[in-house]
Amino acid sequence: MTERKPTGIRGLDAILGGGIPADRATLILGGAGAGKTVLAMQMLANAATAHNERSLFVSFEESPEDLIGHLKDFGWGLSRLVADGLIYVVDARLGAEAEMTGSIELDGFLGMMAAQAQAIGATRLVLDGIDLLLAMQPDRGRLLQQMFQLARTLRELKLTTIMTIKMDGFGGSLPVDAAQYIVDCVLALERRLEGDVSVATLRVAKARGTPVTTNRFPLAITEAGLELLYQDVNSCHQVFSDRISSGIERLDTMMGGGMYRGSTALISGAPGTAKTTLAGTMVDAVCRRGERALFVSFDEAEDQIVRNLASVSLDLGWHREAGLLRMVSMRSASASAQQHVHRLRKVCEDFQPAMLVIDPVSALIKGGGKVIADSLIEMLVDFVKSQGITAIFTALIEGSDPEREVTQTHVSTMADTWLHVTFIAHGGERNRALSVVKSRGSAHSSQVRELILTDRGPTLTDVYSSGGQVLMGTARLERENEDKAELHRADFRRRHERILGQAQLDELKTRVALLTAELAAKQAEMQGMDEFDAVMQERETADFSSVLASRSADRR
Repeated sequence: MTERKPTGIRGLDAILGGGIPADRATLILGGAGAGKTVLAMQMLANAATAHNERSLFVSFEESPEDLIGHLKDFGWGLSRLVADGLIYVVDARLGAEAEMTGSIELDGFLGMMAAQAQAIGATRLVLDGIDLLLAMQPDRGRLLQQMFQLARTLRELKLTTIMTIKMDGFGGSLPVDAAQYIVDCVLALERRLEGDVSVATLRVAKARGTPVTTNRFPLAITEAGLELLYQDVNSCHQVFSDRISSGIERLDTMMGGGMYRGSTALISGAPGTAKTTLAGTMVDAVCRRGERALFVSFDEAEDQIVRNLASVSLDLGWHREAGLLRMVSMRSASASAQQHVHRLRKVCEDFQPAMLVIDPVSALIKGGGKVIADSLIEMLVDFVKSQGITAIFTALIEGSDPEREVTQTHVSTMADTWLHVTFIAHGGERNRALSVVKSRGSAHSSQVRELILTDRGPTLTDVYSSGGQVLMGTARLERENEDKAELHRADFRRRHERILGQAQLDELKTRVALLTAELAAKQAEMQGMDEFDAVMQERETADFSSVLASRSADRR
C-alpha cells in the first residue's frame, strides 16, 4: 500500500485513507475562487507546524508578497513559517514575453524547481497554477512525455508534490488531461450557486492504491482555512441507557419514560405548531438539571425567542445569564450551509453542551440545497452522537397538507425519536395535536394528544373520544363540561337515593320498634292471663277439697 502523508485538514485525511500519497504527485483541480491555493498552502503549513517539514511553494500566478498577504489571516502563522525557513515561496510568474517551444526548456524549468526543493531540504513541493506553464506546450505527445518525466524526477527526489490547475466547469483541456495522467491523486474542488448562496464541495476524482469514495463532500472555507465537513459514519460512540425528561411529564410517558441521553429527536410540523416551544421546554428541563444547552436558531433573534417563550413560563433568559444556556442566531442565507455547520460544530466543541437544539434544521437547505443539507445533517447526527450530546432538531413539513408527516430533509430517517405536531381543524377552530411517530428502543404511545400552551408551560390533555374520533379544543371542553355535569347529576342522584333509603330505613326501624313494643305488651298480657289461670285453677282445687272434707266424702 502507498505510504500516506497527512494533510492535517479535518475530514480530508479520513476519506483519503490517511493523507495524500507520499513522494508522489497530487493534483488539485478547480475553478476560480474554489480554494486551490488555500488548500495547497494549508497542507504545507500543517506539515511545518505538526512535523517541522520544509516545503517549497512555487507560484506561477502571484508574487510571494501578494500570496503571503492574501493567506496570512487564516491563522496558520504563515509569515512566521516563511521567516523561519520552513516554507519557501518562489516567484515563478511568466512574463508576457515568455515563450517556451520545446521539451528541453520545460523540463529544465521544472527540473530547476525540483533541484531547489532538494537544496533546501524540502520534502513537499507545491506548483501553484502550473496550467499557465503547461499551456505553453501545445503538442500533446511532447507534453505527456515531459509530464511523465517530471513525475519520475519528483519520485526520485522523494518530493510529495501538489499541483494546482484552473478548471472551469471541469471540462477537458490539454494541460488538465495531461496532468491527470501522471498523478496518483486528484482532488476536484467545485464552487457553485444554490439560489443566491455559494456552495463549495470537494471530490476525490482519483486515488491510486486506496479505496476511496468519489462522492462530493461539503467544504467550508473558514477562518482556519478549508475544512471538509466529513464525519466517519462508522465512528464509535457511547450508547446511553439512562433517560432524560422532556420537561412535559405526559410527553415523557408517551415516549416510554423520556428520551435516551445522547439520542437525536426530531420535532416536525407546520409553522405555528409550537415546535420552538417544545424545544425550549426541553432546554429548560436540561438547564434546571444543572446541565448545559446550546440553542441555535435560524432567522430569528435569540432575544425574541426568549421573550416569546416567557409567555408560557419558560425563562430561558435566566439560564442564559447563569451560563448554562448559550444561544446562537444565524441568518440562513448569509452563508453556505457548510459554513453554518462549521460554526455550529466549533461552538459545540468549545461549549460542550449536554443538549443541542437546531431550530429549524431545514433552514440548511437555503444554504446549499437539499442534497448538501441531507449530507450535512447526516454528518451532524453522527457528530453529536460521538460527543454524547442529546440533539433536538425542528423541521418544517413538506407540502401544504398539515397532516403530512414528510419533512423537507431526510432528518426524519436519521432521528431516534420523531415527534410530529400538526393542526386539526374541527368545529370552526384549529387545535394543536402531537403524536410520537417513532422512538427507537422504546415502547411509545400511538395516541394523538392535544397540545395546549398554558401560562404554566405546554402540556398534553387527556384523550376524549366520541364516535371513534378524538375530541380537541372546544369540542373537548364541551365534552369535559358534559362529563362534569353528568358527574354532578350522578352524585346528586346518589345522595338523593341515599336520603330516601335512610328515611325508609328509619321508618322501618320505627315500625320495628312499635311492633316490638306491641309484641312485648301482648307477651306480657298472655303471661298475665297464664298466671291468672294458674291461680284460678289452684283456687278451684282448694275449694273442691274443702267441700269434700265438709261432706266427709272420699277424695278422688
